[in-house]
Amino acid sequence: MTKTRQNRAFCRKLYLAHLISSSQQNLRSLMALTGMPRRTIQDSIADFADVHIECRFVQAGVRNNDGYYEIISWGPINQAWVSSNIAVIKQALTDEPR
Repeated sequence: MTKTRQNRAFCRKLYLAHLISSSQQNLRSLMALTGMPRRTIQDSIADFADVHIECRFVQAGVRNNDGYYEIISWGPINQAWVSSNIAVIKQALTDEPR
């Protein structure tokens, strides 16, 4: 797989969307699962709209940012394809320059 900057950004969005749709995830849990910096995750989630993935934050507590992310729509992306190819997507991120 070609590892251009755009390709890595796209794979990062797919990977995060997959994690969010698999179980309730918040920023802390995504940081722990992926090892990605907070800002990278925040930027990627904010850019989901670029690939027509709809995501929202569900407030589930009294404190600000107590809650989890939820995928509302995958848009034109086939969620089943992403799930079955998650190893390839993760591999595209493995050698990502920091």
